[in-house]
Amino acid sequence: MDQPANPDFKQRERVAARVSAAFKARGYQLVQYGGATVEQFSRGGYTTSDVDLGFIDVAPSLEVRAQVMASLGCERGTRLYLLDGVVVDLGGQAELLSSRLVEINTPEGMLLLEAPEESLVQRVLMSVYPQEDDDQKKAALILMTQALAGHLPLDWNEVDRLAALPGFKVQSVVAAYKKEAEKLISTVNRSGQT
Repeated sequence: MDQPANPDFKQRERVAARVSAAFKARGYQLVQYGGATVEQFSRGGYTTSDVDLGFIDVAPSLEVRAQVMASLGCERGTRLYLLDGVVVDLGGQAELLSSRLVEINTPEGMLLLEAPEESLVQRVLMSVYPQEDDDQKKAALILMTQALAGHLPLDWNEVDRLAALPGFKVQSVVAAYKKEAEKLISTVNRSGQT
């Protein structure tokens, strides 16, 4: 297997898995979403500085969250914790719109990630709303090029479904970015053939 573009993402993966395992021992299930998930799907091609985690179904009280995080060596916090040099943004109940989750096994335990389709559509939305954001566009293009190049399984019908939901309505932006990603891949393929 090839080396990740940014090996630091493995540190964030380990931290997320440790936190997930600690909460699982208390009967709670966590899912990772946000930039760290884009980083995971791109094997470090996109970089973030924190790990966003939310709870599936039921979230524990703030007191239980603080106890679990303290058991891992974190100082008391309400939502943000520092663990092994990684900022952990520990949210409440995750608001996932796709029923599919991606499960990865790590030495620290299992880690659940939001679906790549949801991750992609979230990045697309954040690239245009509430204002243009080039970093989020970059993240969306990285996910799309990974998928179009065959390195990331992606259900384009699910992308279209999510993009059409009332909270998103970014179908035209998804289509435009997909064309841009296809051009990027075509350019890379042409330059590799010369």
